[in-house]
Amino acid sequence: MNTFTERRKGMPSVYKATYEEGWDLKNLGNDYNENLMKNSFSNYMFRNHRLAAFLNDYLGPIMLFWINKVKYLRIYYNFGVPKDYQKIN
Repeated sequence: MNTFTERRKGMPSVYKATYEEGWDLKNLGNDYNENLMKNSFSNYMFRNHRLAAFLNDYLGPIMLFWINKVKYLRIYYNFGVPKDYQKIN
């Protein structure tokens, strides 16, 4: 079953499933969960083990949280897509 219909309350929409049947999306973006901090900061900062641990273990999840919230806002304030659209990078 569709991931859209599982999150909805009530009956699943038949129209949404038929609307998304033919989508073949390309260039869905990069999975930046693992290498966000390494690509954002200099390699010189990661030579210090304490600073590298702080960046990866503490600051990394905070940055991922805020990036995902900005994605949610991009979807919510875009009037051209449905509110439960999940394919924005």
